[in-house]
Amino acid sequence: MTYRIKMALVMVVALAGMVFSATGLMDRALARVGLGELDRANHQYLDESYNRALEGFLLLSAAKSGLAVIEGSEVGIGFNLQIGDLVQSVYDYVDIAWKTVLAGGTILFMARLTLDGMAMTDHIAMVLAFFCMLMLASGRCFLPDRKGMARFLRSVTAICTFFTVLLYLVLPLAVYGASRLSERITRPLIQQSYDAFGEVSRRFTQAAVEDNLGGDGKGESAIETAMGVAGRYQRLKKRLRELEAYLGEEGKNLAGTTFQLIAAYLFDCVIFPLAFVAVLILFTKGMPDYLTRVQRERRLVETIRETVRRASTPPASHA
Repeated sequence: MTYRIKMALVMVVALAGMVFSATGLMDRALARVGLGELDRANHQYLDESYNRALEGFLLLSAAKSGLAVIEGSEVGIGFNLQIGDLVQSVYDYVDIAWKTVLAGGTILFMARLTLDGMAMTDHIAMVLAFFCMLMLASGRCFLPDRKGMARFLRSVTAICTFFTVLLYLVLPLAVYGASRLSERITRPLIQQSYDAFGEVSRRFTQAAVEDNLGGDGKGESAIETAMGVAGRYQRLKKRLRELEAYLGEEGKNLAGTTFQLIAAYLFDCVIFPLAFVAVLILFTKGMPDYLTRVQRERRLVETIRETVRRASTPPASHA
């Protein structure tokens, strides 16, 4: 097969690829061979993760509200007792976790928008890749002496092909790989953190505060207040000691829970996806070089074998 015939076949393939990509036939074909299932799995993972982050955000918002009530409250039993210092550290942990979940949910929502944007633009990158391939083959076929133009078109074709592979395969596989690791590693840690903060939210609601610390004495007569002041003082003293002990123990637990939640969202939303993208990009960029090197080594081996065979074959004698 001559060089011009090869270039003509490449031109036909590139032109057909342009038509199939522009009309959506290529996307439907790729969806049937597995990319459609990959896209559905990625969207399901991002939707579930975003909804879980939203639930955690609302949970932590409720916990912040309950702790804020205690932090700024005063208990009156003939004197005012500030108890905000007891919950300051716990409130700080909850606030950090609240900001972490807010950032994580935002990143997950942006990832979902990115996948939607990729689905709208990936066929454009494929059309450009086939168009550049068509121009490259045409230049080599009809203008073989234009070496500079051929190098430029080859570089542009390689860039467009790389972005096409990135949009169709690398980024979706990165999200899918991150989702598999998330299910096995970070999702249980996030759920444990939510359970711990949920307990804080249930304990420090407005009703729980009023139940534990008692009323403020409003609406009672002066005689009723004087008769019950001693009992109220003892009951309040006991409640405050219990609350202080609980907050002291819970503060230590929430410190570890906050670190756990931050690490889980950091790995879930940043490290896992970026690691998979880096590995897949290196693999995508290195594979052509590897195949070229293998082909060169194969040709070298064949050349050496042919040389050895010729050297070992005795020359034919002439009668």
